[in-house]
Amino acid sequence: MRSRPLSHWHLCTALISAALMLQPTQALAADDKDETWYQIEVIIAKRGDQIPTLETFALQPAPITWHQGRSLTPVDPEIISHSPIENVEFIILPADQRILNNEARTLDKNPEYEVLVHQSWRQILKGNKAITWIDIKAGNAWAGHQHLEGSVGFSKGRYLHIFSDLHLNQFPIIKNSNSQRSDQHPLDAGESLLPEVETRYSLIQRRKMRSNELHYLDHPKLVLLVKVIPYTPAEPILEATPVDTSVLVDLTAPSNAD
Repeated sequence: MRSRPLSHWHLCTALISAALMLQPTQALAADDKDETWYQIEVIIAKRGDQIPTLETFALQPAPITWHQGRSLTPVDPEIISHSPIENVEFIILPADQRILNNEARTLDKNPEYEVLVHQSWRQILKGNKAITWIDIKAGNAWAGHQHLEGSVGFSKGRYLHIFSDLHLNQFPIIKNSNSQRSDQHPLDAGESLLPEVETRYSLIQRRKMRSNELHYLDHPKLVLLVKVIPYTPAEPILEATPVDTSVLVDLTAPSNAD
């Protein structure tokens, strides 16, 4: 029995069905190739001890781990000009290229806060929701820990997301015999019974965010301000190839006037 040829309507239906079956795969491939440049800026500040809180914290915190990330590369603006870093990821931008300087100054003027980190950099985020973690460290180091340590992460899918894995370590306060003030410094061998980290405050959150908006992550002891804006890197300057616009006329060719 001979098969009947497909009608025009059946052919269109088959093509549409095939396109719908391929659409998720094509969309996934497009997301994987979706790469966008952003300038990211974070401010991390700690609240003063005079700010009351009802939250309780462990007196002897257990050992912790956090997501290890990339270290940002510092650049001395007096040595290198701005143009070479416009197309480079994970470079700490000079102060005049930051976008949250006013917010940082406002926190600095408030005696209830102390700014620990203020950094801005540029990077590419892919549309496959992969998280890029950035190492964060600030303050004095003691016994393998720093006053502030951890990482922040960023990802891009349908929305932008920020991930915080930050830990503020409070070291034992030792009285300095040569002065009336208290100071945080390594203990002598005979005083090793005191814990390495007396108290720890951890800011572990995930937040959906929009670009070009200032986002605020709150905590009884820590404040995290984040802003992510789309960025267009400078295009490389290419030397144009001269185009020969002269017209060559073959004088030996027969004339078509006849």
